[in-house]
Amino acid sequence: HKLRDLLQLQLASDAYTVLHLPFVLESLSKEDFQPSAHTQKWIARVNSLIHSKDPGARWSGLCLAFQTAVFSRNIMLECAQSWVAAAMSLLVNQPVPTTKAAIRLLRLVFSSAMDVPEFQRQLCVPNVPKFGNALIAIAEKETNTEVNLLVIDTLAHIVSLYPSLCRPLHTALSNVALRHLNGSAPNPTSSAMLEACSSLYSVLPHTGGKVGAAGLWRKAMDDTVAFAWGAFLQLRTTYSDSAYTHMAKPAPPAEDPVVGVPLALDRLRAGTRVIGDLLRATTSRPVVIPVGSLVRLCLALLQCDKEETVDGAVDPIVRSLESSVVPTLWTYACDILDHLSQACQHHLAPHMLSLLSHLSYHLEQPQSSTHTLVFLRTILSLLQNCRVHDNTLSSRLARAVMPMLTILLSRRAQSSVDGEREGGQGRSRKGKKRARGYEGDEVFKVGREIVCSTPEEGETLLVAVDVLENLLLRTQINPPVHSLASRLLLSIYASMPHLPPATLSPDLSLHEKMYTKLQMTCAHLAIGTTSTMGKGLGLVLSVSDGTLSENGSIVVPAEIDLLLHPRVPPLVRSLPHVEMLSLFRAEESQEEADARTAAGVVVVEEHRPRRSNAIENYPPLVDQTARESAPLAGVDEMANGASQALRTQDTSSAAMQVDDAPQINPTVVNTAPAPSDGPAHRNLTTLHGSRGTATEVHLPPTSLPPHPDPLPTSSVALPRPVTSSTTPVTSVVPGVVPAGEDDDDEPMPTIDLGSDSD
Repeated sequence: HKLRDLLQLQLASDAYTVLHLPFVLESLSKEDFQPSAHTQKWIARVNSLIHSKDPGARWSGLCLAFQTAVFSRNIMLECAQSWVAAAMSLLVNQPVPTTKAAIRLLRLVFSSAMDVPEFQRQLCVPNVPKFGNALIAIAEKETNTEVNLLVIDTLAHIVSLYPSLCRPLHTALSNVALRHLNGSAPNPTSSAMLEACSSLYSVLPHTGGKVGAAGLWRKAMDDTVAFAWGAFLQLRTTYSDSAYTHMAKPAPPAEDPVVGVPLALDRLRAGTRVIGDLLRATTSRPVVIPVGSLVRLCLALLQCDKEETVDGAVDPIVRSLESSVVPTLWTYACDILDHLSQACQHHLAPHMLSLLSHLSYHLEQPQSSTHTLVFLRTILSLLQNCRVHDNTLSSRLARAVMPMLTILLSRRAQSSVDGEREGGQGRSRKGKKRARGYEGDEVFKVGREIVCSTPEEGETLLVAVDVLENLLLRTQINPPVHSLASRLLLSIYASMPHLPPATLSPDLSLHEKMYTKLQMTCAHLAIGTTSTMGKGLGLVLSVSDGTLSENGSIVVPAEIDLLLHPRVPPLVRSLPHVEMLSLFRAEESQEEADARTAAGVVVVEEHRPRRSNAIENYPPLVDQTARESAPLAGVDEMANGASQALRTQDTSSAAMQVDDAPQINPTVVNTAPAPSDGPAHRNLTTLHGSRGTATEVHLPPTSLPPHPDPLPTSSVALPRPVTSSTTPVTSVVPGVVPAGEDDDDEPMPTIDLGSDSD
């Protein structure tokens, strides 16, 4: 038996027990404490170690008793009386390891048998108040941080289990908690100590019983809000704001500003933490939450600005210190709002407009990735717990979030166009010097192409997708913004497979998280209504790759599986609204284009110079009969002007590129109109010969409209001959055949939709 071997070897003496204690604790298991002949020997050995005169042996006995109580509840109930008596005496004037082991053992004993009434009556009721008083004495005298943390955490645990027994200790417990919540400067209070004291202070209202707990909770909340206001006003001594001028300003601090500002900031940090714990605390009866005062505090924190002006002379040192903590004040406001939205939910609806307006303003300003992430998480919490009924505010939030996601779109085309522009400018300044591009340069530029260089930036992208999804699905957004946001998410989702994970972030798992989140978001948006599917659902399904799980099976989201295998037949209803169908740029309105430009999303065609209206309306014409016609006198000045204007444009913007032809001056062919024709005529502008040379051709009007242009039969943009019912079009430009290698990148020929022919 394992207990027999341990008793004969590792626990044979006190010195051996201290030496081999780690091995003994690791080797024990629950099966070793089944009823056997060695169990009583084990209990006797543990009791002898606890009552030993050697401090090391006492510490070993307490550790073995704790492990025994964890594995065997029956042994703990049997030996609890003796163990509690021995451990209570070891709380005073003992080494730190012994004190910590005794506290852990007593905490386990008092909390492991809550369902045994006789155990509670005989052991817990008389000993819990003694244990609480001993812990308070240790917290007041002990300077060791680890012991204080264990003591305060144990007090919070005991108060939550035995609130009625701890009612006489309410004042002493409050003093213990508030001593560490009053701030510290120049070094702030440690996060672990602040969390422990805040937890203790938030459970103290339970000592009032079922009737008085609600009143104590409200009093604690009001006191904490007032304490936070006082700390906040101490941080705004050099600022003047009409929002809180009615409040009594605190007296000027007597200490140095280098100490006073950090002290006030640490107090505000403690107040923020306590407010959050009080909002998360459980109560026996409903309580009245002061939503108005909490919202006013959050708005005051969010309204702080570094660039605020103040009348009169101020101390520059104090002003600089108070200005440096403004971003921290925003963070504290967001922390309070996170807990307030989860506690109040729809009761926060009257204040949603003002809160989201301030948060959207901060998102629109240039912020660091850390503060942007904090604002996004707060907005997400507000949207998930409360409804927003203002479409203007929802659209504003969507416009503020979309630029954060545009960095995931490919900028290759934009950079190439910018490079061409820079190259063109360089050649214009220095004709003999040309830009040199070396093969393989992109290998040395990989580090600069990482989209998310820090974990905060990657988390910002994930939260931004969640915020945009909640805005599109849970709020009313203006149709142009809704369409633009849907197309943006779909474009990013379609481009994610082409983005290497190492280019997205040093954390390779971010790519998978982002792709999965985008897939679910696009699927939710493309599902549409209960009767019709969205226009982008087919694209979402086609882009989705067969992601394999660990066992090799294809993972299909539940939403998509329900669409592919519906449980009920679809309803026959009308199509969705028009704004839900706007998915492609061909359907884009001017308002959508403006919103897209404001979000920083542009297409490649917008970077290139635009052609003249004449070129866009009428494609270039090439007529073989121009070889036989003689040049006529009279050069039109407008043609020369148009030719000169076209020469200044980039060669890449030409409608079609042809081989260089002999230089021919632009000539206007004036064909006499037929007697039946009216005086009106049409002008066509054509690109011929050398690029940038325009020839204006006057077409004779006819009584019938011209035949429609034939549709192209291939992807190559071929010149289209224009025919007339009366007189053929002639030109003085020699016949030119477009080169095949130059037509690969040419646009498709336009079709005259204004023609009324069949």
